[in-house]
Formats: sequence, structure tokens, C-alpha cells
Amino acid sequence: MGDDWPAIEAALREGRATPFARWAAAVEHGTQCELGRPLPGPISRPRDWGSRRHRRASWAVRRSWLCARALALEQSGITSQELAVVVGSGTGDVETHREVAARLGRTSGSRRVSRPSSPVSWPHRPREPGHGPRDERPVLRRRGGLAGGAYNLLLAAQLVEGGHIDAALAGGVDVADIHFHAGFDAMRAYTTRDNDRPDRASRPYAADRAGFVFSEGAGVLVLEPAPGPRPGAPRSWGHFAASGCPRTLGDMVAPCSEGAELAMRRALAHAGVSPGDVDYVNTHATSTSVGDVSEVRAMRRVFGERLVAYSSTKGYTGHPVSAAGPSRRSSPWPCSAAAS
Repeated sequence: MGDDWPAIEAALREGRATPFARWAAAVEHGTQCELGRPLPGPISRPRDWGSRRHRRASWAVRRSWLCARALALEQSGITSQELAVVVGSGTGDVETHREVAARLGRTSGSRRVSRPSSPVSWPHRPREPGHGPRDERPVLRRRGGLAGGAYNLLLAAQLVEGGHIDAALAGGVDVADIHFHAGFDAMRAYTTRDNDRPDRASRPYAADRAGFVFSEGAGVLVLEPAPGPRPGAPRSWGHFAASGCPRTLGDMVAPCSEGAELAMRRALAHAGVSPGDVDYVNTHATSTSVGDVSEVRAMRRVFGERLVAYSSTKGYTGHPVSAAGPSRRSSPWPCSAAAS
């Protein structure tokens, strides 16, 4: 779709086909769904990284760092060192786990395992390798499954609004891995009908929808206190007005509509607006047969007889898991954000 918002926006407005394709790893292991959308590589070394630092960084770290540093920070013009980092991942760095397993298999001891492998591979650690004592900025990680990125935005907004931090980088990143893919494939959450027609595989709300397509991605936003950006800084993309979380979610692939309804009602109440003030809802809809219907039922109860425009960008992007929330900048399920 692109590595910057203008390119992504242009692709969405033009209805440009998303390059889903058969994923070699899925084909090799015989999964029911052979489709995926890994990001192209390799990723060039950041200009202020040494070769060793770049070599140690995982694919997820490189992607999130590119997204945060080269795109979000450059657009915002922020130079403050008081930024908090609130970024997480659902899959973690599985490539490091595979590397450790391979090295242990070649030796009876653990001396061949690299020293930073444990902290680097933790699922909550998609950030650049630390600088040691000089790196004193707050770093928080909140795992929230498929809504992890949305939860990170919520937490960062609360910290900024409460005056605990000056500003924050918030979002999520996830990378393609066959172990992660195989689990959802076994749950039949992925489409299993479209291996021979990847161009139409991800289709939220379609009558013949059959599941989602996993995709790699990273989404990071810079959050600053209201009322707006600093003098001379680029314009802001929007205002984070409110959020809402439910008490119950239901099953991961068969969510209950009551949870989505409660999240939306809480977000509206937090923002001090009525359902009649809402013009559009960017939905979570993943193309699963049960999940999409559940979300529509929740919206009908919230908005009543009034017809509100809604859609899911996953028809274009696939499901980038923790990157989904910050990439679409609002989410009624399972964590709602009212934004303008």
C-alpha cells in the first residue's frame, strides 16, 4: 500500500488492488490458507545506526523504527527526548526463537545462543535496541491481541492527557511467521477458499466472505497534548477525543456484539457526543462469517434506525494484527476511539 500516508490514502481512494499472494512458507507447510501479504525487504540501515545495532535488530524492530522515526517523527517535527514509547506486537520476534532453536539443535550447550536473544524476542519489545543508561525515555508495552495497537493508543492518550508525559509514539507492529499463521489457520479464521484468487480474498461484509488474510505491517502515531501542534510544526492529522473498552469480548473469532456495543457507547459518552453526531465508522470487520455480523448488530443497536456509513480497510490491507488499530486510527471493536 505504501510507506507513507499520502501513498496509502491514494491507493484506498482509487480502490487499488492489494497485492495478496500465495506465501511460500504457507505453501511449504501445507496450510489450508496459503495466502499472506509479507512486506517487501530488505530494510536499509537507519542513518544513525551502526552495523552491529542493525544486525541485532529484528524485522519487527526495523519496521516499527522505520515507521516511527522516518515517518511519524519527521512528519510531526518533534525533537523532544521526553517522548514515551507505547508500541507492542502480537506475534513478537519469532525469528529469534527459531534461531535459538536451530543453534541449540547443533550443540549440547547454550554457548552458541546470542546474549540479547531473550530480551529481543519478547512479544512486548518491538522497539530499537536500547542505548543503555542514556536511554531514559519511558517505554511501555500493552499486549491486547488483535487490538493491541488500539489499546496502545488509548494508554498513550491517557498518559499525555494526564500530564505524565510530554508526547508519545504509540502503535503496533506484526510480522509474518508460519507458527502464528498455522494457529489461526487451524482455527479456520483465515479464508480457505481463495488460494487461486488472492485479489479478492479479503472482503469484509461480502455475502461469500470466508475469513481474513494475515498481513505484515506497522502503524505508529505521535500523540501530543491538545489544542494542536506547536507553532511551525506540520498540521495535525486529527484529534483523539475519547475511548471506550468493554467488559466482555466473547470468543476471538466469534465475538459477542454486546462487547462492541458497550465499547462504542462508552467512547461516545466519554467524548460527550451523541450517536447522531457520528458520520462514519471504520470497523474492525475481518471478513469472518460471524464477526462481521456481530459488529453490525452492535452498530444497529447504538445508532438505531439511522443509517451510518461504515467500512473496513482490511479489504485492502488484510489484517496486520497489532498494526490494525493505529493504521486506521479508530476502532469500534474491541476498543473504540472517537476521533475527529
